[in-house]
Amino acid sequence: MLATIDTKDARIEFKTSKELKSLLQGAANSLGMDLSSFLISTATQRAKEIMLEENVLTLSRQEWANFEKELANPKPASKELKELMNMEGFDA
Repeated sequence: MLATIDTKDARIEFKTSKELKSLLQGAANSLGMDLSSFLISTATQRAKEIMLEENVLTLSRQEWANFEKELANPKPASKELKELMNMEGFDA
């Protein structure tokens, strides 16, 4: 588990309906967890999935083949690209 989760130095509060709280409590109970642990675990798992989706590019086989083809046969740099690469801070 993450060290920041173990320190428990921040609080999250939200209101919901009795029906939703009951549903969430039932799900937590079925897993043998208290409600807070269930919500933190579930939200953490989903947050990691979202971050992974944001940081990983997925290509189809055809898209990958096209990408490899472009890498193997690069086009000459355009005037605009050369200008961009010569700008101060480009290599920074």
